[in-house]
Amino acid sequence: MSQVVDEDDRTYRVRRQRRSTIVIVVVLLSLAGAFYYASTYFRDTTPTPGPCTTEVPVAPLTPEDVSLNVYNSTSRKGLAASVAKTATDRGFKVKAIGNDPKNATIKQVAQVRFGPEGADSAKLVKSHVPQAVLVNDKRKGDTVDLVVGNAWKSFGKVPVVPTPTQTLRQCPTTTVGS
Repeated sequence: MSQVVDEDDRTYRVRRQRRSTIVIVVVLLSLAGAFYYASTYFRDTTPTPGPCTTEVPVAPLTPEDVSLNVYNSTSRKGLAASVAKTATDRGFKVKAIGNDPKNATIKQVAQVRFGPEGADSAKLVKSHVPQAVLVNDKRKGDTVDLVVGNAWKSFGKVPVVPTPTQTLRQCPTTTVGS
């Protein structure tokens, strides 16, 4: 009878060892899965282009794209008109010419006033008048004011137009039912 008890005891131990081994393997696999899932948060999350993307070059902003107001803040008569003519010759769309509506005294060469939508246009105007000071006046729209100051002499050199370096990714449009 003691032999039967020993066999039952041995069978119980073997089963317990198997169960412990299985539990340890399951816990280790669960931990490995959890670490893999957590590591995905630390990887680079920049999206990669899918099969439907095509690259479309972004054209640089040109003077023809900029609506410009030219204002004179000096006592020199006709200065805004002559600056506006030069701006038009360079391709800018001049919308208004006159004295500075803010009646500011500008001692610098010029101020380029713009709002958030006209930031790129203002940078283009500044590339034509390198000594100008950029002033974000929080206006609506993309119109830019070139306010000529007391130190104004002339526009700078015509800047070289950069080639498109940035590209946008777009999926081609598909029509349903075609």
